[in-house]
Amino acid sequence: MTRTRALLAIAPFALLLGSAAGCGSDGDGSAAPGGSALPGSQAPSDAPPVSGASEPSGGASPTGGSGGGGDSGRCHHGEVRLAVQDAPGGGAAGSQYTWIVLTNTSSRTCTVYGFPGVSWVTGDSGQQVNKPAERDTAVSPKRVELAPGKAAHAQVGSPQTGNFGDECKPVQVRGYRVYLPDETAADFVPAPQTVCSADGVGLAHVGPVVAGTSQ
Repeated sequence: MTRTRALLAIAPFALLLGSAAGCGSDGDGSAAPGGSALPGSQAPSDAPPVSGASEPSGGASPTGGSGGGGDSGRCHHGEVRLAVQDAPGGGAAGSQYTWIVLTNTSSRTCTVYGFPGVSWVTGDSGQQVNKPAERDTAVSPKRVELAPGKAAHAQVGSPQTGNFGDECKPVQVRGYRVYLPDETAADFVPAPQTVCSADGVGLAHVGPVVAGTSQ
């Protein structure tokens, strides 16, 4: 009876020890359902960077200005020397004709297209007399290519003052103020002559620039 009672008293302690050993093996196995990771620990550390956000595209670089567009080949002020010569035949129909000769003094080939701006000027200050020359649209403009040292011309017709009587108010001028087509800077070209000073009376007329300096 004494041995049996002793065995019965030891049994509960054995059951408690077995249960404790089972709990220790569970902790080395799978994580408990209620466990949580450290903040951010599940974010991948090798995620690829965003591409193209701060790097210029290879096709975004602008092209140069040598593609032949716009005014890249136009003759500019300072590249052309201006002079006046008598037009072949001199004059006709009550007008005196002269040529404004344009010579390319630059080291590049350039082009001229259209009508130059021409006005009479007098005095040291270059004061304009009457209105600018009107365009002679009977001749269609063509693009003229000027190699270095080559020349072209535009013809200017100045009516004789005697054609207009007292309303003409003739004055002596020193020459022309000339703007190349599409340019905003002008040159003075000596060409002394007598012209009408009354506004709009006996205006000069100018043709487009054409190639060459002889007919």
